[in-house]
Amino acid sequence: MRRAAALAAVLLMVAACNRAPDTVTADLTSTVGAGQPGPSSNPTPSPVVREDAAPTPAPVATPPSASTRSETPAPIATPLTAVDKGETGARDVLLTWARALELGDYDRAFAQWGTEAEARSGMTRTGHAAYWRKFKTITVAVPTGTMDGAMGSSYYQVPTTVVGKQRANGKPYRLAGTVTLRRVKDVDGATADQLRWHIEQVDLKPVT
Repeated sequence: MRRAAALAAVLLMVAACNRAPDTVTADLTSTVGAGQPGPSSNPTPSPVVREDAAPTPAPVATPPSASTRSETPAPIATPLTAVDKGETGARDVLLTWARALELGDYDRAFAQWGTEAEARSGMTRTGHAAYWRKFKTITVAVPTGTMDGAMGSSYYQVPTTVVGKQRANGKPYRLAGTVTLRRVKDVDGATADQLRWHIEQVDLKPVT
C-alpha cells in the first residue's frame, strides 16, 4: 500500500509539471487577444510632424559676378528735328497741356512745364493739381499763336481761353489770357530740357 501511494504521488507531480506550460501559453494568448499585440504585429510608426518646425529654407540664387553681368547702356536722347524746333513742336506741347487739363490728368499737364516746372509755374505739383481741381469741367481753346525770338531763345505765344463749370457751386467760369512757350536755340551749354519746347508762363485771369 505504501508503495502504491508513493507511486501515485509521483504520477500526480509529473502530470502537474506537464500542464504548467499549457497554462502560461493560454494566459499569453488571452492577453494578446485582449488588444495587446505581440512584437511581430506592431505597425511601422508614422513620422511625427511638428507644427512649429522651421521650414526648409529655399535655395538662394547666386548673383552673377561683375565679369559676367552685362551692363545696360544709358538711354540716348532723341535728337530734335527741324519740326520739333519749330511751331509744330511748340503746339505739340501746348495741345498736350490743354488735353491733359480737360481729362483731369494734372500731373501730365504739369510735366509740360519741363524739369524746372516749380520755378517756372510758381507752384508745386500738388498746388498745381489743387488749383485746377476746383473746376468741375475744363475746356481749353488754343488758336494759332505767334513765333518770336530774342536773346538766344524762341517763344511761342498763344491767346488762350478756358471755360467750364466750378466744382463748388456748378456756376460757369471763364479764364482768358496768354500761354507762352519757350525753347533755347541751339547754343553750346544748353541742356536737353532747355532745347525742347516747354511752357514758360500761363497768364490767365477770370473774365466776368
